[in-house]
Amino acid sequence: MHTYEKMIADSINHIANKEIYFNADEIMKSSDEIAVDIVSKLVEWACTPTNILPISIARDCLKQFPIEWVSLKIKQTALTSIDITDDWDYRRLLELSEIISPDLLKWAITLGEKSNNLDILEAVDDFNERLQSKNKSSKF
Repeated sequence: MHTYEKMIADSINHIANKEIYFNADEIMKSSDEIAVDIVSKLVEWACTPTNILPISIARDCLKQFPIEWVSLKIKQTALTSIDITDDWDYRRLLELSEIISPDLLKWAITLGEKSNNLDILEAVDDFNERLQSKNKSSKF
């Protein structure tokens, strides 16, 4: 296990107080408080590091869950897990949301639409364009 993966696994196992890392079924069977805390930690890992490895590991973990379940948990936790006024964190949230579902991406886009930060507004435009491109290509 790579060092970053061990760090993520340890943080998730610590929250659950048992070996639960990369076990979506067990995480979903946990209490809502523990499940929310785990998703919150995974969102943090998926959005704040500057190294792609922990970002990818956390995204892979989050992709295991059913879309409806994980989307709800991400919506519950994103605003407290990361700083959405930081363009790096916000753009990573958009990337994560795009991986999960178009509906989650639409929600994440709305979080930055009223920002005064030009980098965040650029990210909003970029992901709106990507969403529109996917919508157009899926109609054919």
